[in-house]
This record gives sequence, structure tokens and C-alpha cells, in this order.
Amino acid sequence: MAIDKKETQGLLKKFWSSEIIAEDLYRFLAARYDDADLQRRFLEIGRMERGHATVWNRLAEGVHAVSFHASIFLRLRILLAKVLSVLLPLTIFIHYLEHTEKKAILDYAGLLERYKDDERASTIIINVIKQEIGHEWHMIEQIADRRVYIEKVREAMPGMTAGIIETLGLVMGLLAAHVKTLAIGLTGLIVMISGLIAEMSVSYIGSKGHHDLHEGRNRELNVKTEINPSVLRRELESDLMEKGIGTETIGLIMDILGDDTVVLSSLVRTIRIGADVPHPAESLRITGEFFLIGALPVLAPFLVGAAWGSIPSAPAIVAFVLAVFTISIAGLFTAVLSGRSIWTNIMHNLFIVMGTCAITFTIGLAARIVLRIGH
Repeated sequence: MAIDKKETQGLLKKFWSSEIIAEDLYRFLAARYDDADLQRRFLEIGRMERGHATVWNRLAEGVHAVSFHASIFLRLRILLAKVLSVLLPLTIFIHYLEHTEKKAILDYAGLLERYKDDERASTIIINVIKQEIGHEWHMIEQIADRRVYIEKVREAMPGMTAGIIETLGLVMGLLAAHVKTLAIGLTGLIVMISGLIAEMSVSYIGSKGHHDLHEGRNRELNVKTEINPSVLRRELESDLMEKGIGTETIGLIMDILGDDTVVLSSLVRTIRIGADVPHPAESLRITGEFFLIGALPVLAPFLVGAAWGSIPSAPAIVAFVLAVFTISIAGLFTAVLSGRSIWTNIMHNLFIVMGTCAITFTIGLAARIVLRIGH
């Protein structure tokens, strides 16, 4: 593969930036917690991240004659990451970091493919991958061990988002139709209850099938790990090949992994299965609770406004502001738990809210005009 100089430099800078951010974050986390063992783990990982950043910078200097330096934008990203670490529960934030670390294995493998004809560069990249696999993964796995808890939060977010969108869409449509505040509140309450039942039913059915399938895959993977670990190697090779990594590079990665069944099974589990899933009954409860958490802030202003004799526009403004705030929080958690871009996910949610409001408001306005003409 011919090396695209500009694209490869971009990858090196991306990896360097991510390691600089991670190193600063781990030192920040170490300073926040009193647990000596936790501090030691964070500091060890932080030092390793700093070493990896140095490796990527030196590789860029040696091969491409460029050097990376921390910009204001990078410092802003570090600050935002620290704020995020304060806002999120530790387990969820560590899961976010862990997801990034696991993704790095595949990213670095892709970089190794680019430098496979450069023996010195390949050796450097292989050493980084070895460190990622041999140390960092085990450290992160020890810290972030509450998989079911994480999956519960992940499952809660769609229910919360549905509660916001369904309720806000309804009240905005009724507002445009010039319906009174009390009528909006009562109609919204009825729709919220029916939506709650529907969302919980869909969640239970979907979770039941997902749970059964997940349990079967886990049992299969456990049997392979205990009885025939060599199968894991073949499956991992197949998965890496499907991700576009070359045969020679896959061979190097498999040599790095060796016969460590813990790491092999963790990689296969990450690529094929994902994290543990809650019991269907637990999913049912979580979906119901978070649907209400999403819907009630949108509906409550109309019920309160009706009691005070307020016109519909004032509760509508409050409901819209609360909906934007709540759905942004849902977008934040969804992005963190899935490893996607936080800002992209938040904006995606906001566009859905805006679009829903625009459509239902237009329908309500059209209904108001038609009814007026009919009279």
C-alpha cells in the first residue's frame, strides 16, 4: 500500500492528540479520587499515554519531518473532557475511555498496515499495540466492571428521548391549533400514558429477544474460551479481515496477542457481542421510568399553567426549553455510551426535536385554518 503522506500525517496527529488528551484526563482523575489503588492505576495509564504521544510525534518527525504542538483548540478539548468527567458518573466515564482504548487497537492496526514496508516504523507501532493490549486493557477492565449498570443507562436513553419527542410534538401541534391550556395538558397526559404503555411493550419484546440471543452468544464464547481457544484466534482473524485489515498485519497482531485467552475473548466479545444486557423485566422498568422523565418536564408546564389560568404560549416556551435541555442530556449520555461524537449526537437530537415541532405545529396550524374556514 502506497503511503498517502497527508492522510497519514493526519492520522498520526489524531493519535497524538487523543493520547495527550487521555494523559491529561487520567492525571485529572487521579487527583480527584482518594483511593490510592485507583490513583496508581490512573497515573500508570497516564504515563503510558504520554509515552504513546511521544512515539507518534517522533514517528511523524522521523518519517514526515513534522512535529505536533498543543494548540488552543486542543487545550479546549482537554478542558471540555475534564468537565465531562466531572458531570458523568465515574463508571460511565471510564466506559467512554475504555471504548476509546479498544478502538485504538483497530486504528493502530490500520496505521501498521500503512507502514508495513518501513521496518523501524512498524516496530514502533507494534510496541505501542503491545502496550495497549498487555497493560492498558487489563487496567481499564479492572476499573470499569459494571457492565449491566452501563447497559441499563444505555437502554434508558431511547425511552427518555421518545418521551420528550412524543409529548413535545403533541403539545406544539395543539398550541398551533389554538387549544386551551387545560385541554393541552389533559390531552398530553392521555397521550403520555398511551405512549408509555406502547414504549414499554416494545422495549420488553425487543429486550427479551436481545437478551436470549446475547445469552446464547455468551455461552458459546465461554465454551470456546474454555475448550478450544484456537477457535477464538480464527474468529478474530476473520473479524479483523472484515474490517479491511491486511493479512500480513493481522498476522502481526495475532503474534502480539499470543495465546492470551482473556484478551482474545475480550476482543471477539467487543467486536461481535458487545456488553452485557439487562434482564427484560429490568429493561421494562427502566424504559418506563425514563420515558416519564422525558415526558413530564414537557407536560408539567401546561398542567401548572392551567391551574394558574395562563395562556398556552407561556407554558409552551417553558416546555420547549426543558425539552431542549433534557434531550441534550440524553444525547450526551447516548454518545458517551456508544462511543460516538458527543456534539454530533446532541445536534442530531436537537434537529429531531426542531423537526418534530415544525411538523406538528404546521399540522395544528393547518387544522386551525381549516376549522376556521369550515365555520
